Amino acid sequence: MSVLHEERQYFHWVFHVIIVGGLGGATVVGAMVPDPSDRWPVILPVALMMLMYGMLMPMTVRVNSERVEVTFGRFGWPRWRFLIPEIRQAVVVDFSPLKDFGGWGIRRGPKGMCLNQRGSRGVAFEFRGRRYIIGSDHPEALLSAMHTAGVRLDVNLRRRRLSPRAMAESRRDCQPVL
Repeated sequence: MSVLHEERQYFHWVFHVIIVGGLGGATVVGAMVPDPSDRWPVILPVALMMLMYGMLMPMTVRVNSERVEVTFGRFGWPRWRFLIPEIRQAVVVDFSPLKDFGGWGIRRGPKGMCLNQRGSRGVAFEFRGRRYIIGSDHPEALLSAMHTAGVRLDVNLRRRRLSPRAMAESRRDCQPVL
């Protein structure tokens, strides 16, 4: 099965500077603690942050003839698989990650589920009665690949702003595929 579209999305460079700076500062503080047994309260959070940092970067979106797949991190987990025949009403949208979802990443809000690493554009669609937005640097190319794979497009193909009622139906939890 051939890949129709593949895109990797990383957090903004400022996020990387903050994380690396914080980890570097914590490492310096940990090295300054004289008793090695007292270093664990510093070392453990640094190790956990490094693990989370590695697990959630980058977000990869792949479209093939059978599904749209969104994965996070180097290990490909968490992962969402959207089967092409079950995707309805795909459309390119502009949204506000902070206002609509409270930030970037894997977020759930009153407008559905958002999978996004940066930016404020993406493709919104309905899958099994729930609303999703996949953030993209190239949402038109993503939508075109989804259409080529067989996804029904929204009647209004113009890019649009999310309305409060357009996606407010789905407030239920969504669990990633394990």
